[in-house]
Order: sequence, then structure tokens, then C-alpha cells
Amino acid sequence: MCSKTRLALAGLLLLLMAASLGWPLPQPLFQQPLSRQLLDENQQLLSARIAADQQWRFALISPLSDAYKTALITYEDKRFRQHLGVDPLAIMRALYLNLKWGRVVSGGSTLTMQLARMIDGNQPRTWWQKLQELHLALRLEAQLSKAEILKYYAANAPMGGNTVGIEAAAWRYFGRRLAELSWAESALLAVLPNNPAAMHLSRGRDKLQAKRDFLLQKLWHNGVLTEQDYRLSVLEKIPQKPRAWPTYGQHLLDRLTQQSPNQAVFHTQIDRRLTQKIEFITRQHSQRLGAIGIHNLALLVVDNETLQTKAYFGNVAYRQRAEDAFHVDIASRPRSSGSTLKPFLYAAMLDNGDMTPKTLIADVPTAYGSYQPSNYDQRFRGAVSARSALIASLNIPAVRMLHSYSYQAFYRRLQTLGFNHLFRQADGYGLSLILGGAEVSLTDLTAAYANLSRRAQTAAALRVTPLRYGMASPEQVTSTPPYPFSQGAAWLTLNTLSDVTRPGLHKMHRLFSGSARVAWKTGTSYGLRDGWAVGTTANVTVGVWVGNANGEGRQLLTGTHAAAPILFDTLNIIDKLDWPEPPSGALKSIQVCRENGFLPKYGCPRTSVLIPQGAQFEKVSPHHFQVAVDQDSGLRSSIGCHPHGRIISQTFFQLPPSQAAYYRLAHADYRPVPDFDPRCTPDRRALRGNFEITYPRSGQVISVPRYLSGERGEVIFRATAKQASAPLFWHLDKRYLGTTRTFHEWSEVLAPGEHWLRVVDQQGVWQQIRFTVVP
Repeated sequence: MCSKTRLALAGLLLLLMAASLGWPLPQPLFQQPLSRQLLDENQQLLSARIAADQQWRFALISPLSDAYKTALITYEDKRFRQHLGVDPLAIMRALYLNLKWGRVVSGGSTLTMQLARMIDGNQPRTWWQKLQELHLALRLEAQLSKAEILKYYAANAPMGGNTVGIEAAAWRYFGRRLAELSWAESALLAVLPNNPAAMHLSRGRDKLQAKRDFLLQKLWHNGVLTEQDYRLSVLEKIPQKPRAWPTYGQHLLDRLTQQSPNQAVFHTQIDRRLTQKIEFITRQHSQRLGAIGIHNLALLVVDNETLQTKAYFGNVAYRQRAEDAFHVDIASRPRSSGSTLKPFLYAAMLDNGDMTPKTLIADVPTAYGSYQPSNYDQRFRGAVSARSALIASLNIPAVRMLHSYSYQAFYRRLQTLGFNHLFRQADGYGLSLILGGAEVSLTDLTAAYANLSRRAQTAAALRVTPLRYGMASPEQVTSTPPYPFSQGAAWLTLNTLSDVTRPGLHKMHRLFSGSARVAWKTGTSYGLRDGWAVGTTANVTVGVWVGNANGEGRQLLTGTHAAAPILFDTLNIIDKLDWPEPPSGALKSIQVCRENGFLPKYGCPRTSVLIPQGAQFEKVSPHHFQVAVDQDSGLRSSIGCHPHGRIISQTFFQLPPSQAAYYRLAHADYRPVPDFDPRCTPDRRALRGNFEITYPRSGQVISVPRYLSGERGEVIFRATAKQASAPLFWHLDKRYLGTTRTFHEWSEVLAPGEHWLRVVDQQGVWQQIRFTVVP
């Protein structure tokens, strides 16, 4: 090349460099869409979604490794650190060869010029295009650092097929982060953009490996690699095919993408190792459940201290069928709550001073208007302690507790706790709010139980914390409401739930000294459509939902049978499960009657019970009576009746007849107030406890169906007497119906409208209720 040509080229370069200093770069440099990445707590890839242009193009989040940078510069641009975007020696050599052959056979491109070509969209190679790329390269060098140029190049270099950039390539071909690649792997990714198609063509793989080995040899000769490193590196094989992308947490990735559509990388605190173990459990149970027609399950694991999600299975489908909606994130969708909200009512009533854990709650046929709840086993127990009712998840006591507490107040409490899927007003739910009438998601439910555990472990002021999937801003934390339960109420609730009998073989846990203590609750929605199981310890909470995405019910779709085994199999693989220590400063002990958990009255046998420190329980026992008894006959009497008899005063525990009829079946030692001595005239007010109308209840609305013949169905009246053999006399709307003994039931065909029922015993004591019949 003559000296005049060299001078002309040098002058042209100087002019272009001068013009580049103030010429702004394109903003942004690259406009191509990025793939979505979900990363675990160690920045490992959990899941990915392809970019909108069907390319696997990852945002570069890892710093470029020294191995890759050294390999890339050695192979592509050995004077990269010295030149200003254009290598004059390489340009002159390329110009000479191109003039000699009359066409572009060599570009003399630096890494910066290759980056410029990528930014321009890899246009066809012409003299004019080459000049434009040269100009852009000088601008890049003038306005970016060398490190930034390398980063942009590595993030956008073609890596074979539809894989773009080194971040995607490292996962696609080696399944690891860029920083974890070996010298041989880094060298392969350095030479791959020179011929990216070779990665997918078997006939080009030998040449690709030869290029890699040539680069490794060069690094050895340059003193970068030792001979041993070089010999070992060339023994590594080139990947036979791209790896399948990991699919952990795909539903979470889709959910986060919807929430933040402009974000490409989502950093989470998910535990990959734990997730892999749970995946095996979910697959096993999915097969078990699928065989009985239950096709979907979801599972979450949450760290109680931080509310960070450690495992997220939004929807594990038995089969990848459209009707199973396997792509839908069921974990975040509202479903019927079943009995899962009962513990929060229990905590609220403890704090409110409405009850103690030992307070008796009626468990008898119950109706509020037309609403008639029933227990899952269709049995009645007469009366049970609040603690026992929660352990057994009894529906009728729960409804009675909610009626006492107010469903409006409980509705507001649920909103405070973060249940955000309640789309109706409180009156739209009514008392069904406690038995599955509410809509909750697995994410909200698991967070609520995790918050309950957090509260049980600290007396400090807390706020309701929603589930987290990564870093949370201070605004997200402080914008939530204060936690509504006391530490004492939270701990007492967990303590009660820890005594729930576990399913199957898990019920044997008490036989093993090292068995972890877990507070847990199940729930089953109406129609057997949703099965829930949530378990919490001091440090972790696990939530499980099972069911069918289409809402189809199944006979065995219950929380205990379908969801609880998954819960405990998951808890069993978690390394450490702690239990909250009793918060002595948040609890106080009070004396109550042993039989019913109310404040002592007369001489009732007493026991101590723990309640929240701030609770004011002031309810005196309504079931204890002090009466005069003849010591000889054991019958109820009075001094005026037996002036010379041995009359003593005794305290008796007596439930209302409707409760006593069921209660005595499970309590053989139940001894109510004795009958009056027939020689005495009783106080009529004391006889009001001799019988009780149990159906219908006062104010109840009764819907009466018609038979196929068109005839109207009958209404069956029921009553319970202290002595079953005692006669009862029935009156309806001032019309005498008849008498019953032993089995106190009477059936009548009633016209729609309001009716009055009066029942009278042989001593003239009566009870009267009003009810309404609707067609």
C-alpha cells in the first residue's frame, strides 16, 4: 500500500474521530425485547420465558468473568485495550486484501466495530455500510468505557439458533452462570459468534472444536493457562445439544411479569434445592390424586421471619390437558376458604374477652333464619370447649361463635389480615363467612398463617406483611396495617392447632421424641371442590391446595385426605422446624369453672386457664346452680317442704335440655340438677330448664319443598326434655295438635306465612317461638 493511501486513510480516521466526540449514540443501543428470567436466592436460573421476537435473549446480570474476557479479546481483538475502536493495522490489512480481490473478503473489524454492526442490525456488507459502522465504533469508544463495550457485545452476540448473548448461552449450553464456566466453556463462547450455526450442525462441530482448541493453545502460549490447564481443557467435550430450560416457578414468573411488564429479571429468595425436593413430592401425590379424579394442586413454602417465598408451585397438573388449565396460576386465584379461617375468629374472640379456650360452645341443631349449618360428620355433641371445637373443626360452634362476635366485625378483620379477594360486602357473606363462603387464595392464606406465627413470637408492634418474592421496598412494608391480634392470642391459637390429629401414618409423630411440633389446619369447601392444608412452625409455613381447576368436586377431595399428606411430606424434608416459646409476658392465668370455662359461680370445681394479657373475660358461668337437696332422697327440696329433713345446699352443672341430650352421650358422669321431690311445690321459674324447642328456632325461615305429586312437604317440629318420658303438649297458631312422649317430634303440613308454635309441659311451663314458611 502506497504512502499516499496510508496518509489519506489516517486523515479520514482523524476526521471521523473528531466528529464522533459530540455525535450522540442511539438511545437505547438495542431495542430488541428481552427474555424473562426468574432467579433463586443464589442467582441461579429457575425459569425463563422466550422474548417477544422468539429469541432467547437475557439481560446481562452477571459480571463478565476474567476467563471469558481474556478468551474473547485474545481471539477477536488482541489490541482491544489499546485502540480507539478502529485498529489501523487491521484496517490497512483488510483494505489491501479487499482491493486485491475486488470485493470485501476481510473486515478488519474490532470488537467495537462488531458491536456497531450489531447495533445497526447486521446490514449487508458494503463499502458505505462499513464506513457507517466505523463511524459508530468511534462514537462508542468516545462515549463508553472498554468494560461497557465488552458488556454490550457479550449481551448481544449471536450464540447459535435463537440464543443471543452470553448469559443465555451459558445456561442454554452448560446449565450454569457465566461466573461458573470453565476455561474450555468460556473459550467456546468466545469463538461461537464467529460461526454460531456450527453449534447446531453436526458437520460443523469439528471445526468449532478446532477453533476452541486453537484459542486454548494460544492462551497457553501466552502464559494465561498452565500446560496442565490446557491439556485438561481440550479434553472437555462440546455440548451435544442445547439443554432444556429449567421450569421451576413458571407460574410465579408469569405472575410477576403481569405485575411488572417492563421488568426482565426477577430476583427471588426461592430455595432451589428445597424446590427440587418438593417437586418429587408433588409428582408423587399428583399421581395419587389423579387416579381418583383430582387433577390439580398448588403448594407454597414461606419463611416466617421475612415472609419470603422459598418454594412456589402455582399449579401442578396431573396431565398437561387444556381442561386441567395447567398454565393457570391457581395459587394466586380465589377459591372457597372451607374451614381455614376458623383460627382467626378464635384469636379475635380470645383478644376480645368473649371466651377462654375452655369456654363451652353449644353444638346442637342450629338455624339463623334459613341458614342451617351442620358439622362435617353430621353429629352433635351438645356442648364443646372452644379449643376442642377448633381442634375438631366443628362447624356449628364456629357459626355460633361468629354470630356472637359479629360477621361484620370479622369481615373487617379478614380485610386487615390481607384477604384481598372478598369482593362482596359483609352482608353478602353473612354467617357463611366462617364455613367456606369467603374467597381466599393460597398466597393470601399462607401469608396469614405465617403472620400469625410471627406475631406469636414477638411482643413488638408488627404490621401485616404480604407474601414476598424478592426485595421489598420500605414503602411496601410501612403501607400495610398494624397486625390486629395480640401475641398471647396468636400463641394460644397456634398451641391449639398443634393438637390437631395428623392424617395417616403422620398421626404417630408423638411416639418420636424428635418429631417437630406443627400448628396446622385443613379446610374443605362445599361440594368437595377444594381441599386445603396449612401448617406453620416458628420458622416456616407451608400451604397446600388440591382440587380441579374447573371446580369439579370429588368424593375424596377433602383437606384431610387429599391435602394434609402433601403438607406433612413437605414439612418432613425441611431441615429445621422450631416451635415458638410460650410468651409468658403476653399471657395471664385466671380461674374458671372446670366444666364450662366460665368465671366461677357458687362452688363449681375450678381450674386455671391462660388467656391474652390484655383480655378482660367477665362472663360468669350460666350453667351452675346452687339448689337445696334432701340428703336422704337426693331430690331437690326446700326447708319449707321438709322442715325436719336434712337439707343441704349443693352446686350443680346443668346445660339447657337441647345441649344436655347430646352432651350426656359422651359424658357418662354428667349429673344435672335433680328433680323436685313430688311432695314439694316447685318454683315454676326453676322449671324452665325442663325442656326446650330445638326446631325450628325463633325467627327461622323454613323452605318447604313439594313432592313429585305436587303435595306440599311437611315441617317436623322437635323438642328436647330433661326427662324424655315427660309428656309435652303441642300447639300451633292457638290450635292444639297433640301430645308426645319419649320422642318429642311432630310433623305438620303448613301453608306459607308466619306461624306460632307453643309447647307446654305437664307442670304448665311453656315456650313459644315464631317462624316463617316460604314455598
